[in-house]
Amino acid sequence: MFNRSGLVCLSLIGLSALGCSKETTSSNNIKTGGIAALIDVYADTDTKAVVHVKLVVGGSSSNTYVDLEGQDKLVATADDQTKTLSVVDTGIYEATFSGVGEDTAFTVTLDRPEDTTASDNSGDLPAPFSLDKPTEDLSRKDDALDVSWAPDSSDKMNLDFDGDCIFSYDKDVSDTGAYTVKAGVLESTGKDAETCDIDLLATRTRSGSADSKFDKESYFRLHQRRKVSFTSNP
Repeated sequence: MFNRSGLVCLSLIGLSALGCSKETTSSNNIKTGGIAALIDVYADTDTKAVVHVKLVVGGSSSNTYVDLEGQDKLVATADDQTKTLSVVDTGIYEATFSGVGEDTAFTVTLDRPEDTTASDNSGDLPAPFSLDKPTEDLSRKDDALDVSWAPDSSDKMNLDFDGDCIFSYDKDVSDTGAYTVKAGVLESTGKDAETCDIDLLATRTRSGSADSKFDKESYFRLHQRRKVSFTSNP
């Protein structure tokens, strides 16, 4: 049986406009093969990382979350450190590790004494990097914007721009240490274009492997993230 939490979808109109409410189910109701384990490791500094795990039923885009009950638990290891993940919300679990760095090996295990344990989830953290603050007070319409970081790598890189005066923009780029956003790409939100602060989030991502005992849409991803803000003119 599924237990519903949050707002109830009042009508088909409400369902399409607001989206469905979060649903939860006990792990006692679900075999390991029916659980999608969505595992991310986030490092926002050179030495600290958070293991973040979301457990859902019905594929990676499902809104039915798995509440671990009984003796079921998630355990993560980073090199020689081992921690049991804590609940931050129903179906979402985290643990924080310090003293990590480039190529630190992470593993995550869903320990299930009464069902199938899934322990073959692993990946290595990509290298940390520094993100340079772009030149400020350039015109979004007329000037190109140069973004730079160091060192570069062979991993995936994404640049995400967000601010009150622009439409959000993100771009997957080659991790070469530099990328130029052409003039006019960062679009102003209205007729009366304004000056505002823009947040730039750069994310370096490396893929690990998820245990085949889980739902096939499970994944293991490891990220280094860095953020800077700069002033942008119309």
